[in-house]
Amino acid sequence: MDSADVAREALRRGQRAAVVTVTDLEGAPPSRRGMALTVIDDGTVHGTLGCDGFDRAGVADAMRAMSEGRSRRAKYDWDDASRIAVEVRPYGPGDRVAEPASSSAELLVVGAGAVARALVTLAKALGFRVRVVTGPFERGPNDFDAADEVLESTDAKSLERLSITPETYVVICGHDDEFSQPALRALMRSPGPYLGMMGSKRHTGHLLEELRAAGFSAEQIARVHSPVGLNIGAEAPEEIALSAMAQIVAERHANL
Repeated sequence: MDSADVAREALRRGQRAAVVTVTDLEGAPPSRRGMALTVIDDGTVHGTLGCDGFDRAGVADAMRAMSEGRSRRAKYDWDDASRIAVEVRPYGPGDRVAEPASSSAELLVVGAGAVARALVTLAKALGFRVRVVTGPFERGPNDFDAADEVLESTDAKSLERLSITPETYVVICGHDDEFSQPALRALMRSPGPYLGMMGSKRHTGHLLEELRAAGFSAEQIARVHSPVGLNIGAEAPEEIALSAMAQIVAERHANL
């Protein structure tokens, strides 16, 4: 459950709750905008603001906000040059809990299967909005319940019409000639900063040359990562998803 769901559940039990949300950053603290901590009036804590020190300060301000019955704003220092700004909002039974601020970062998963499922779970835990395009792949009825949006397409060229922003990171869970490789080509002119495609160099090594021959620029091709992810020796689907998300997070922070 996210911070708002935890607070709503507490209110349904007749308890009070407060949600502490990171609204801004200065310097390089171990946090990100939208991270949230929910504190119940019995002292139960869910979530994190990024480190134990921030969490302790957040709990103290949450308890104070519930006692006073009004919202608060505060800043917590990490070091002399780094700190976070937070908003503390208390709620009581009958109050409507505001939706948490969402990250502008988005993961677009193209494909299905175990790696795709693991990517959805991990990306949501990292605060990404997640869309899935299943393509002509088999999937279970509940495979992508955690995703924000699930689309179906059997025409890779239709991916050109998707809304892609400079904060949309793409992972294609396949390397087949029939859909995955055409999907990559369809997304090459999008503004997405990261285009990852599963597959070994033996299977996808020819792609870069084909993209150059098709007239794509060096800057466009530089966004393509295949094999996808950091080289951590990943073998299991969850490990492959971890390597991909680690590379995406590194890419995102490099562009912030």
